[in-house]
Parts: sequence; C-alpha cells; structure tokens
Amino acid sequence: MKTRTTAASALALVSLMSCSALAQDSTTAQTPAAITTPNGGRMATDQTSASALLNKSVLNMANESIGDVNDVIIGGDGRVLSVIIGVGGFLGMGEKAVALPFDQLTISKDKNNELVVQTQATKASLQAAPQYVKPDGRT
Repeated sequence: MKTRTTAASALALVSLMSCSALAQDSTTAQTPAAITTPNGGRMATDQTSASALLNKSVLNMANESIGDVNDVIIGGDGRVLSVIIGVGGFLGMGEKAVALPFDQLTISKDKNNELVVQTQATKASLQAAPQYVKPDGRT
C-alpha cells in the first residue's frame, strides 16, 4: 500500500511540474517588434548631439563670447525647448544661468569643422534676463 501511495505522490508531483512548465511557456514575453531608427542609427549632417553643445562658447553676432552652454532643456514631447547659458562671472564663480529659447540660437560648423553656437542676444541682454532656477528636486 505504501508503494501505491508513493507512486501516486510521484505521479501528482510530475503532473504539477508539467503544469508549471506549461504555465511558464504561455506567459513567455513576446519578441518586440523591430525598432526602426532614423538614418539607420547614424546622426545626419544637420544634427547635433546635446553633449556636443555642453560647455561650448555662445557667440554674439560680432563673434564675441557672451557665455557658455551649461545645460539643454528638453520638453515632454522630446523637443529642445531652451539652452541654459552661463553668463558673467570668472571661471564659473559668480556666473548667472539664463534660459535662452533654442530657436534663438544658430548652430553651425566653421571651416575647421568645429561647432559654432551664435545668438543675436547680447551679453547685456543675457545679464539683464531673469536667472534660470531648476525646479525643486531636479538635477
């Protein structure tokens, strides 16, 4: 009788294990659809990465440095809204952060293929602009 109980227990255990295996198969994650990227994953010649803008000098129309790019603000829709420009100060001390709308910048490359960031704003207009303050808790 003990043999029948052991055999029945073993059969029940095998049945439970196979049900568990079937349940796992039915919940296996589906393979995601193929991801498509613009330009085959390569940056187009008219595009610039945000990291390339960081710490770049911002020039006025007379090619004079009026500040440098400290940050890039991206909206919830993925579009660049503004660029945070550090103006004034010396070696980062006493510098004031100002948000300049992205559409007020011209980004190009010079004859040496170096990135050039220009604006029609003046140093005085940026220094007179309100200081940009990050929302609480954001970095």
